[in-house]
Amino acid sequence: MDEKSTLPLHNKVDRKMCKWKTLPLIILCICCFWASYSSTLFLLSTWFPRDENPSNPDGLCPIVPKINPSNHIHNPKTLNYILHDEKFHKQERDRLLGAIQIPTEVYDDMLTPKLAKHLDELLDLEPRWKPFLKFHKYLEETYPLAHKHLKVEKINHLGLVYTWKGSDKDKKPIILAAHQDVVPVQKATLDHWTYPPFEGGYDGTYLYGRGVSDCKNLLIGLLSTIELLLEKGKFNPQRSIILAFGYDEESAGTGATEISKHLQIRYGPDSILQIIDEGNEAYEEIEGLKLILPATGEKGYLDSVIELYTPGGHSSVPPKHTSIGIMAQLITEIENDAFSPLLTQVNPIMGELFCLAEHSPNLNKDIRRNILKAQVDANANKKVVQYLDANLETKYLITTSQAIDIVEGGVKSNALPEHVSILVNSRISVEESVQNVVDKYQFHIESIAKKFNLGLILNGEEIIEPTKQGYFNYSLVEPLEPAPVSPINGESWNTFGGALRYLYEDLVFSKSNDSFVVAPFLSTGNTDTKSYWDLSRNIYRYQPGFPNEDSGIHSVDERLIFNGHFHIIAFYYYYLQIIDKADDAKF
Repeated sequence: MDEKSTLPLHNKVDRKMCKWKTLPLIILCICCFWASYSSTLFLLSTWFPRDENPSNPDGLCPIVPKINPSNHIHNPKTLNYILHDEKFHKQERDRLLGAIQIPTEVYDDMLTPKLAKHLDELLDLEPRWKPFLKFHKYLEETYPLAHKHLKVEKINHLGLVYTWKGSDKDKKPIILAAHQDVVPVQKATLDHWTYPPFEGGYDGTYLYGRGVSDCKNLLIGLLSTIELLLEKGKFNPQRSIILAFGYDEESAGTGATEISKHLQIRYGPDSILQIIDEGNEAYEEIEGLKLILPATGEKGYLDSVIELYTPGGHSSVPPKHTSIGIMAQLITEIENDAFSPLLTQVNPIMGELFCLAEHSPNLNKDIRRNILKAQVDANANKKVVQYLDANLETKYLITTSQAIDIVEGGVKSNALPEHVSILVNSRISVEESVQNVVDKYQFHIESIAKKFNLGLILNGEEIIEPTKQGYFNYSLVEPLEPAPVSPINGESWNTFGGALRYLYEDLVFSKSNDSFVVAPFLSTGNTDTKSYWDLSRNIYRYQPGFPNEDSGIHSVDERLIFNGHFHIIAFYYYYLQIIDKADDAKF
């Protein structure tokens, strides 16, 4: 939310005609309806000491009840085996290293499998998909029981869907997702790795290799869980379990899109009880409070490609500003006009802040007070925004980002550039939209276009007629609205969160008396869940493990704290049995 309705959304440039400037007014109106309820909760939080009743269900951050799975699962001793048996750990290390050693790299320019009717045709057109077939074969050999007892389908040649069919057709299935692909390794960095990226290695603490954290560890952990349940032979699910593994999450995401279409046809919209994908890992300790933070929402996405076409000529007689100089002025205008931060109840981060305010032993008392008042007091909201905006790690949880990532232009030192282009990447805050971002950039393009007598074409539509001096061409690439935010006030959230509390409080840190608080979070990146919105309202982006700040994801020395890998297997071993017995009517 803007601090006051009189403040512009972007205060460095006057935009009276821009529709996106009115957004804070709309948000403020929505918040007014919530104000009476919120103010009552604030008074309760103020009148009663925070730690007298930390589980207070009427608080702004009620503690989800911990779920002990002992009465729900077959042979609870298996959990100790998963977490501590050395033979099982070696087997799992070999499984994960074997998965890493198959370089399922995906590039932005790879031809989509949808272009080919037959697999052989696809491999002829795009041989870089061949490692995925080797990976499929590896999974078949490594998990024979899963491939024998589950229905395995290949979607669009390369997507994998495993279905363990439940006995009760009235129970909604659950989807556990991961992706097969990994970010490419630059050849120039190969000698910078501790272990070769597609051989991997283990130093006693970390397991190294491309994809070990993002996210073959999750994919292997899920299949290992299924294999173990089948091996024990005691669990016969009532609820169908679906594993969904896309093949290009790191690029176009067409794999998940095709899997979603397939599942929509089979089950229909809103047919899945829960969808759990990669996301936040383990837990964080913030202001003395241990927080488990499943992301219940994701920011939106937009690549804005802005091109400028101008007449060429010899560089010995240049105009005052070449097309590169003109584009530089546009870049400056865009960068000097950052999106303003907004903090409202819509953002899952507000839920995390409430948990900090109610349960943190160390949070500054002024920040605590301002958080509790943030939805009913504009000045308090402003101070919380300043608190978050001051740190780069939290700034973009409440702000739409803009990054000039690609610039291209010019071909010869003595020839005036006739074409210049830039790519602006934006991750869109939950309170804004793709159109808000487009309107902002269009405003600046029109400003520069008028200054230099240039035209403007926006996504194929002529906005300003091109002139002899040239024109801008603005194209939208992969526009994605912010994800719907999953609810946290029902049985689904309590079941997932309560089961996670047991993992950390009773299994991982059984000798500690620390309590873990489960709170919602916002993902600033996008996962394959962007294709699954219509299948379920309960979507969580989270994976168990140990905190791994030095994971090296998408970079040199990608690594995983290996013991945390067994948290994935232990959790899903009992969670699948817990959720199997859940009453859908309460969800």
